[in-house]
Amino acid sequence: MANQNYIGVNGIVTQSLPEIISDITADFKNLYGQNINVESNSPDGQMINILAQIKKDILDLCVQYYNNLDTERVIGIPQQILYKLNNCIIKAYTYSYVYVNVSVSKSVNLQGLDADIENPDGVGYTVSDGNGNRWILAESQTLTVGTHTLNFRAAELGNVTATPNTITIMETVLAGVISVTNPANNYITGATGESDSEFRLRRNQTVSSPSQGFEDSLQGQLLNLDNVTEAKVYSNRKGSTQNGISAHTVWVIVEGGSSLDIGQAIYANIPPGIPMKGTQSATVQRPSGETETVYYDNPTAVPLYVKMDVQWISGNIDTDYIKSQLALENFNIGQSAEGVNLASVVKDIVSSSGSPYNALVSKDNSNWAEIVTPSGLDEYFTISADNVSITVTGYST
Repeated sequence: MANQNYIGVNGIVTQSLPEIISDITADFKNLYGQNINVESNSPDGQMINILAQIKKDILDLCVQYYNNLDTERVIGIPQQILYKLNNCIIKAYTYSYVYVNVSVSKSVNLQGLDADIENPDGVGYTVSDGNGNRWILAESQTLTVGTHTLNFRAAELGNVTATPNTITIMETVLAGVISVTNPANNYITGATGESDSEFRLRRNQTVSSPSQGFEDSLQGQLLNLDNVTEAKVYSNRKGSTQNGISAHTVWVIVEGGSSLDIGQAIYANIPPGIPMKGTQSATVQRPSGETETVYYDNPTAVPLYVKMDVQWISGNIDTDYIKSQLALENFNIGQSAEGVNLASVVKDIVSSSGSPYNALVSKDNSNWAEIVTPSGLDEYFTISADNVSITVTGYST
């Protein structure tokens, strides 16, 4: 009995309610006689159950208190309080964000939300899609001739989605801006927040990385920034170019976040004199008053082509709906695309109406395979409905 409640490698182990009732019942019989009535509707039985429940409540409180001090078990509000000690604040997204390619024929200045990034009444250069979803430029930009990938925030709070190549309307008309389009889905969907498990994973990455090197430390700090959904830090320690990274150079890839926050994190972690690869730049104010420019890149969206057959079983199979749902699939930077995983998504859609097979993927719509991987370290796949081919076989009317 002494070992029924203890602290082990898996935390606190306590008795179950039936075990507690059994122990108290045995004590009552030893005290008052083996023939006493301990049925649940008897006075002694009711007293045993009351005492057992009191003990169980106290044990459960001890377990909860212990777990609230354990970073691997704590959940809910106590988790948020405990993780603040590691400077980790749970992410509660309220806006959706998307990258939009803006093409200009001459130098133009675009007004962004800037300090009003969280202001629902903030104004700035605005674009929209065919469904009326409006998107506002996050940071003011001065653009030269060419195409620029810029960060836009949804004008409305909540879950606002954008499938690839649907944001094409320029609500703010400016001379020199000739076209806009989004190469991929929105990378943040508003009001999603973080689950307890996601928050725990990010906190573990953040606190473990400083002991592993500046690359891991920087990646952990970037992941902890507001509106950053993904970050990769690559470094080439060799004396020759490796994987497109020059010798002794660091390459930071960040999705989301403000350039000021990103710049501060990079400056605080990368040692002086280390070359940085990237087309994006941020100017950091040093304590001495001087400035330092750091460089990084946003991830590059790469179209993924998908084709598969679906064996018809019964009912109706809506191929257009299947394509639209596959277009909502998100991939991480560098993540491989597997036909079998996409077939599982289709199976969930068609349910008992059909069975998908021969699922193949391609980066060029010519060479097909069961698994493909992005060519560049900064690339991630995105699916457009126009790039999905679904063939229903065996259909009968």
